Amino acid sequence: MLPPDFKLNTPITPRENMIRVFERKKPMFVPNMSTDKNVIFNTADNDRPFFGKSDYDWFGVHWTNVPLVGGQMVTPGTYLLQDPAEWVEKLKFPDLSRYDFTEVGKEAAKNYNPEKFNFYLMQDGLFERWLSLCDPAEGLPYLFEETETAKEYFIKMADYKIALIDKVLKEFAPVDGFINSDDWGTQGSMFISPALHRELIKPEMIRISRFVHEHGKFIDFHSCGRCGDLAPDMAEMGADMWEAQGMNDLVAIRKKMGYALPIQIGMDNAYLATPGLTEEEIRSYVHNFVDTYAGEGGLLTSTMHKDPEIEKLLATELFEYSSWHYSKQP
Repeated sequence: MLPPDFKLNTPITPRENMIRVFERKKPMFVPNMSTDKNVIFNTADNDRPFFGKSDYDWFGVHWTNVPLVGGQMVTPGTYLLQDPAEWVEKLKFPDLSRYDFTEVGKEAAKNYNPEKFNFYLMQDGLFERWLSLCDPAEGLPYLFEETETAKEYFIKMADYKIALIDKVLKEFAPVDGFINSDDWGTQGSMFISPALHRELIKPEMIRISRFVHEHGKFIDFHSCGRCGDLAPDMAEMGADMWEAQGMNDLVAIRKKMGYALPIQIGMDNAYLATPGLTEEEIRSYVHNFVDTYAGEGGLLTSTMHKDPEIEKLLATELFEYSSWHYSKQP
């Protein structure tokens, strides 16, 4: 964790620099999501209960907060659908007109930081929402066996997500972009085949991204797991960045995608937490990281080291070395 008063003397604001990346232009330095990002939270958005709470969401799904893992899970034994096919009759979409974001938005607006890029987090994307409604052991085969009906679910859920984004834009605090949180992979593979993903999810993500872009905002695809096969598709879906994990072949994907798909690649905190690591070794790691991934643009990263002094060193060295790296690019 960095101290709240930590600030780098950057030639342009981190927000302006990150927008360069999203617009597929060469940045002045590698954006560090640990220092350059600001998330504005909406306590009135109950698409999932607010962080740390155990409660029902707007759909009627009950979530249990699990402090050990720092997150929420569907309360065991409480799936809304015993049979996935029941979604057609039983799934009730929230009436968003019943909720008002304006009052919490006035307070949240005070947290807008004009120097940083301000995100709005949207939890439970199209696919994760499906897995919250029914047992995955039943829900995943249904997507393959009943593809045509499953398409209707994804269309309706995308309609709802677009309506929610529209409500945020009209009633809530100013934001620069949206985080679409939707994990598509496990440690070893995707939950469903890339072909089925392209058939069910890709068309709807194109619609969501298009709506965001039409309103002058950007969209971050947060997706854990091994889903690198979808990198070209994510670019076509309109992703302004993908938060990727290390089980993907990120060297090859960065080389293949370049500017087309900006990718956030986290630094190796396991290595950086090695006892006795010297300052010179930390600096060397940062240099190698930038040399490996930065290219001519399209890289974002995060540090998130527990030691604030090491975190300051990482952030400072990343800024200084990546600034030099990009100054040498055409």
